[in-house]
Amino acid sequence: MIAVPPFARVRAFGVAVLLVLTPFSGARPADEARRPIKLAVFALELDDFSAGGPLAGESVAETARLQRMTRLTRDLLAESGLFEIVDVSGSGAQMVAEHWLRKCNGCDAEAARDLGADMSFVGFFRKISVMEQCLELRIRDARTGQLVHVSQTDLRGETDESWSRALRFLIRYELVEPERARRAR
Repeated sequence: MIAVPPFARVRAFGVAVLLVLTPFSGARPADEARRPIKLAVFALELDDFSAGGPLAGESVAETARLQRMTRLTRDLLAESGLFEIVDVSGSGAQMVAEHWLRKCNGCDAEAARDLGADMSFVGFFRKISVMEQCLELRIRDARTGQLVHVSQTDLRGETDESWSRALRFLIRYELVEPERARRAR
């Protein structure tokens, strides 16, 4: 059982992250089954439900924070050695350009497939208020479009510290450590 830090409450639902590699863990050579997963990590998004948020749009500070958190996400995933981060800047998909992947019902899988990735990664912060927010991460199989992982944590405060702690927590405890344990078997 993972000890949940006081800043977060984790609700993992959907299929566990160890199933992320199900398409890659069949009867194949060990070195191929352990190769890094080509992961298209799209820019993190903001889903703002706060009072006036949808009318005002994303602030300059929020846009800058999302860019910093996207870089952090890509760095943490690449540093794990489990993922090869695919450059998504060449995607011509409209939903990618508009930062609307969280609501496109899986179009991220097609965009990832077009970029040569095995999986797509979509993450977004849902802002209820300045104090109440949550982070959700979704991974889809780029070939089938099947949602293979969803994890979520609640967080408090709209700061780089709270957002980065939530990201580090989910990436470490819901993605990296379970996959390392699976590969060690």
